[in-house]
Parts: sequence; structure tokens; C-alpha cells
Amino acid sequence: MSTATLVLPSRPKEAYVSIACPYPSCRASIEYLPPTRDTLVALPASETTFKITCCACSQRFEPPGATRIVREARAGGGGAGAGAGGAAGGSGERRKRRIGTDENPLDMTYYDILGIPASATQDEIKKAYRKLAIKLHPDKNPNDPEGEEKFKMLATAYQVLSDPALRHKYNEFGASTPGLAPEDGFIDPEEVFGSLFGGERFVDIIGVISIGKDMKEALQKDSEELEREANEPSGSGTGSDVATGNGTPAKGTDGKPTLTPEQKAAKEEKEKKANEERAKAREERVSALAEKLIRKLSVYTESVRGAGGDTDLVREVEKSFREINRIEAEELKGENYGVELLHAVGSQYVAKSKHYLASTGPLWGIGGMFHSAASGVHVLRETVSTVRAALEVKTAFEELAKAENGEGGLTEERRRQLEEAAAEKGMRALFKGAKLEVESVIREVTERVLYDANVNKETQRLRAHALGIVGEVYSNVKAGPAQTEVEGQDSAQSIGGAPNEGKNESDYVRVDTKASKARDQEVEAEREKGRQSAGSGAGAAQPPKREVPPVPGAAAAKDGEVPYTTYQSKRASQQQQPR
Repeated sequence: MSTATLVLPSRPKEAYVSIACPYPSCRASIEYLPPTRDTLVALPASETTFKITCCACSQRFEPPGATRIVREARAGGGGAGAGAGGAAGGSGERRKRRIGTDENPLDMTYYDILGIPASATQDEIKKAYRKLAIKLHPDKNPNDPEGEEKFKMLATAYQVLSDPALRHKYNEFGASTPGLAPEDGFIDPEEVFGSLFGGERFVDIIGVISIGKDMKEALQKDSEELEREANEPSGSGTGSDVATGNGTPAKGTDGKPTLTPEQKAAKEEKEKKANEERAKAREERVSALAEKLIRKLSVYTESVRGAGGDTDLVREVEKSFREINRIEAEELKGENYGVELLHAVGSQYVAKSKHYLASTGPLWGIGGMFHSAASGVHVLRETVSTVRAALEVKTAFEELAKAENGEGGLTEERRRQLEEAAAEKGMRALFKGAKLEVESVIREVTERVLYDANVNKETQRLRAHALGIVGEVYSNVKAGPAQTEVEGQDSAQSIGGAPNEGKNESDYVRVDTKASKARDQEVEAEREKGRQSAGSGAGAAQPPKREVPPVPGAAAAKDGEVPYTTYQSKRASQQQQPR
């Protein structure tokens, strides 16, 4: 009995590029053959990129590095096929290489997306991502149908390169490495903006800033609408869709969507539910922060109460409590926007402390009315400043778009300048919005702590005094030599970290520049030199340990602290002295 031999066809080996479809509903692993240099050169001058069609979902998108491939082909670089030197790996030598290295990665696509070299540090990766996240956010590019995909590809590149283990895998085997990317995407905007302003170290003071969650919800909403528009025919949708409000709204004569009564009711119900969830999250956030602030202030209130009216001991308690918070503030100021957030929180602590003490003191609370009016003026001023910052961002992007569409286009240098200016103003606007939110939350938290009905008036006044001390410490924090503050309205640098004369310090945000980066390196070199000289001497004297403030038994049991022997022995000796 004869057996048939299985014969399979073959094809010439070509430099196909492996990628994943960016659409959330697909995520298929596909590959494409980049166009030849001749094909790219023949494109009209107005065409600066190319797109591919997903073989799984038939949707079109711009692959990573497409714009750069077209630009290099027109400049005369690259070769045929993946040629333009980019997505497929560049030269024939690189295409032959099966495994890359950290110094010479197999695939440079993610590095090209972020516009950084393969040798980029983690700080450089983070800074590049922040700048491009502002520029490529879908809200800033409403007329770009591929805006969301570009933003997601940027997030994917950042997630891989910011993780040393994933970055090493990517450098060796490229983007098609199994397990390199999770199926549901990479980055969580809520985590990005949480770490962008303060990070985890500030969570116990300001909570989690909701701007990240709001952006996440907006992206999810945009993604749902994009998929619905791509997969459904025009019209009002099916009957079931109309009933649930999920159908694509029909468009009126003016081109705007027209909602049916059912869709309108469903939309209102959805918005109502979202508002209720936001209110619940806000209440939980304020309650948690109030409890943590009470525990922090109890170190002072219980210690003063335990001093029994001894003025020397009270002064010692205040000095020690101030030192504890100074040490904490020195650690916190090193976080992203740490100095600015400490100033924002500190100013609110001081204002609320003064308001409470003035409203419950002499003069029938007239002083409290003054502080209340001052607080209202501050809120109004900060709101106007935030709106102005948002308008500046809009103007910056309009200038960039106008320059790109003008005659002769833009030089690379001019484009870079405009993009940096837009990103800088975008970061300032984001911080202004986050600061406005933080101050609002802190006001609510401090009011709950100071006007707590579960404690007596004396405890409330002690809390107000303690709150003022913490606020003064936070407000007096100075930017270190490695931190540069830049005036937010005209982006003029303030050398040495000091604000320009005549400006409010709250108008400044930290922006890294080439000059500040050079200063950072000089400062770090000096510190390293000091550490080496300090460690060279044998038996070098160690600095004495800093005294910790006294904490009496009640607060100690509550906070898990041990009463200080020094404090107790001093109290015992004073009580034994003859009156």
C-alpha cells in the first residue's frame, strides 16, 4: 500500500514585522511587509505615514514607526522592504540577528515611539512619556481618527521600557516576545497620574488624585464609542440597543447626534450613577484622610495634655512635634511635585488652623470671618489660574497645528521647540487642576477634624494648634539644589530653584531642563565625593541620634508607640521636687 508524501509550498524569506492589533476588541497578533523605499518616495508630499489593515478585524491603523520610515525613505536612507531602517530592524545585518542586547536591541520600535535612544535611563524614559502623553492625548487631537491608537501604543512602549525585566526581554527578542504584553493592554492612567503627582508617599495626606480615574473613564468611554461606530451601521441602532441606550445615535440635519427619549433617559441614568459613585469615593477618601490626620495630630494633643500645664514641657513637645514633621517633609519633597504639593497642603492647614482659632477666640469670631473671606478669594484665584493654564495649552496646540499647516511646514528644531512648549504648559495645567482638587479635599478633611463633635472644645483647639505647626513646616519646605522651579505663566526659568521676584510661589511648577539636568549631575558628583571622604576615615564620629518627642501612654497605646523613658523620668523628677 503506497503512502502519499505531503508536499508543502514555500515562499522567499522576507522581512515581515510582527505587531499586535491595537483595537481592544481584537488584539490579534499579525505581521506585515513594510513598503519599499521606491513606493514611499512616490507618495504625495502631503502623505507622511502609511496604514495597514488588520487581517482579523479588517480595521485600519498606523503601525509604530510609520512616520519615521516615510521620513527616512524620503531623506535617502534605508533600503528596500523594511528598509527604511526601522520597524523591521534596519540593516540586513540586524535582520539576520536573532537575539539583541541591551546595548544593541533587536527592535527599536518602542524606543522610536518615545523618541529616545536605546541607552536612555529610566528618568529619560519617564520624561519622554510625560511629554508625549500630553501631546498625543485623544482630547488634544479630536480630528485624528487614529489618536487613541497612537496614545495606546505610547502607553505600551512606556510600560515595557519602564520595567527593567520587560525591557531586557524586548531588547533581546523584540515586541513579538510571548508574555511581553498583557492581553488587556498595559498602562493604567489612574496609576500614571497617581505617581505623577506625589506618588504613594502622599496617599496618606492627599489620597489618590481623581484626575487619573477621570481620564481612565474618558478613555474607556472613547474606546466604547469608537468600537460601536466602527462595528455598527449608521442609524439609531437595533431596537434592543435603543432601549438600553447603547445604539449609535442618529444624526440631525446639523450633523450632531440626536438622542431618542429612551437613549436620553439611559444617558441621564448612567450619568446619575457615575455621579453617585464619585460622591461615594469622595466621602470614603475624606473619611480615611481625616482618621489619618487625627492620628498624626494626636501625637501633639496627647503629649500637651500629659504635660499638665508645664510650659517648659509644652515647648519641648512643640519643638519635637515640629521636628518630626520637618523630617517627614524633607523626605516627601523628593517625590514628583513634592515641594509644590507640600506648599499646597501646608497653606490649607495654616489657613484652617487660623480660621478655627480666630472664630472660637475673642472678638466674637470676627477674625474667623476675615479668614473665611481670604479663603474664598484664594479659591477664586486658583480657579482662574487653572482656567488660564488650560487656555494656554489650547493656544499652544493651535500654534503648533497652524505652524505645521503653513507654507514650507516646520523645521525639526522649530517643531521640537513648539512641542516642548506645549508639553510644558500641558503639565502645568494638569498640576493646576490636581492642586485645585487637593486643596478642596484638604479643606473638607480639616473641617471634619477640627469640628469633630466627638471631642471637646479643648481637644479641638489643641488639634488646631497642631495643624498650624504641620502647615508651617510644610509651607516652609524649600526646593533642593536638584529641583528647579519654573514660572508657570511664561515658562521663564528661575535659577537656583527660587521663584522670580514678585511672583506667588504657588504659580511655580518643577520642569526639568538641560541646564537643571547638568546641575543635577554636578550636585550628585559633589555628594558622592563627600560620601567617599566621610567614609575614608576609620572610626569616624557618628552624629548623635535625634531626640524623639514625648508620647504619653494614651497616645502610645493608640498609635502602637512605646512611651519615652526620657519624658517619663523628667516628669517624675519634677513631681518629686518640693513646691
